[in-house]
Amino acid sequence: MVRECHGWRRAAAVFLALAITGCTLAEPGADSGATSEAYPEPPQPHARIREVPVTMKAALPDPGGAFADAERDRLGAALDAYRDGGRGPLTVTIVAPDAPAAGRAEGALRTLARRRGVVDAALVVTAGTDGVPGLTLGYTDFVAIPPPCAPEVALSRNPDAEVSPNLGCALERDVAAMLAHPADYLSPATEAPAAAARMARALDLYRQGKATQAEVNRNDDLNATAPPAGK
Repeated sequence: MVRECHGWRRAAAVFLALAITGCTLAEPGADSGATSEAYPEPPQPHARIREVPVTMKAALPDPGGAFADAERDRLGAALDAYRDGGRGPLTVTIVAPDAPAAGRAEGALRTLARRRGVVDAALVVTAGTDGVPGLTLGYTDFVAIPPPCAPEVALSRNPDAEVSPNLGCALERDVAAMLAHPADYLSPATEAPAAAARMARALDLYRQGKATQAEVNRNDDLNATAPPAGK
């Protein structure tokens, strides 16, 4: 009789608790339906990469084929930005009074591009017919946009131990902030053409058991795989 009384009291306590909280009993593993609003579906956060068109204009070089100092600095900065973050062709439109002037402009630009580490194949040069004489450079830059993180949800509102909406969000935000070349997040950059002669010499030195690292010449310039001065 005492055991039955204790069992009745436990059952009454459970019924009272459910009546106060408004909860209902559910089968193990069943969806209670109480987490749909309190704990939304994880948004699968990922950093987004946005394409940004970049253009700049510069004046033509002088009759000797040299850019003014200010124009050379501006063009150099644009070439550096393309080399570090651009992807695809670097389009160049040249508006010049005649063909010789256009040729000088293209030659001067290609020389400056090589000095800045931009290969010739990346430049796509076309002749313009309208507008003020000058050069117009264009390429596609890429910007990493960090994902928004969902508001924190108290663990007490997650009775089914569902995946947190913020799972991985902080990591994706960190990755977006640290990407030096956001375009690499989509696909790797195309490798530059190999210097066959330099690679062949390095391989030959390696087979001979000699050092293949860069040597410093008398002008303190690095000359990869070149033999030391006087040898």
